[in-house]
Amino acid sequence: MTQSIYDFPALFRAVHMEQPDEIDQEAAFLRRLWKRHYPRRVRRVLDVASGDSPHGIILIRSGIKVVGVDRSASMLASGRLHSAGSGAIKFYRRPIERFTLPEKPFDCAFFMSETFPVMTTNRSILGHLKSVGRLLKRGGLYCIDIDRHDGLEAGRGRRLWRQRRVHALGADIEVREYRVAAPWYAGAYFYELCCKIKNANRTVVSTRDLVPVRYTLPSHLELAARASGSFGMVACYADLSLRNPLDRGAASDLNLAHSCARGDFNAG
Repeated sequence: MTQSIYDFPALFRAVHMEQPDEIDQEAAFLRRLWKRHYPRRVRRVLDVASGDSPHGIILIRSGIKVVGVDRSASMLASGRLHSAGSGAIKFYRRPIERFTLPEKPFDCAFFMSETFPVMTTNRSILGHLKSVGRLLKRGGLYCIDIDRHDGLEAGRGRRLWRQRRVHALGADIEVREYRVAAPWYAGAYFYELCCKIKNANRTVVSTRDLVPVRYTLPSHLELAARASGSFGMVACYADLSLRNPLDRGAASDLNLAHSCARGDFNAG
């Protein structure tokens, strides 16, 4: 069976071209966002689709209690290892489309790393928002990070989008990325990530991940928030500055920008 890149947490972020200080900048953005839109001190936050919760590891240093939820056992195991100590993050393995946690309500929640669009059906998005809404205090905030897809054309069939080499932790990784078309009515495409990992001991491991990506706009998030009966959109930012309008957001090297929507909890 072909393995997943998520089975290799130590290599995962290098393959996904995470930039130096990127996570620190996003964690700082979250703190500024909370200060602007949340009237009380943020003490407890939920990291949704947390992986090994790199944002949470930064936030716990400032005394914030962090709980992570994700479906990947290997990423959660890595998170438990790296956050071990008195301020350790508590992790739960759950599907993100619909879940419950044995936790008291949180002040805020966040869904970073542009992963939200993997939920491609209305049912899964609404189930997700209701699940998060039930875990927040009244007036709690939910920050969602989505892709900016400038000029995206999935085309037909399977098309090579990009190929590159990555060197990390003694491994040489050949990376091929494909865009695979979905039916037009899906409003989505598939992102296929294929890696050949050559380790220092000369062993070779191949991974393949096929990730659905729904074309998600801030207006889609606003509509979904209202339809869920749990949130209402109160702010949307094109990047981490808290200043630029959507049409002027600074693009990164990947031609992406952070577009963060914040929801205000209204009902369970």
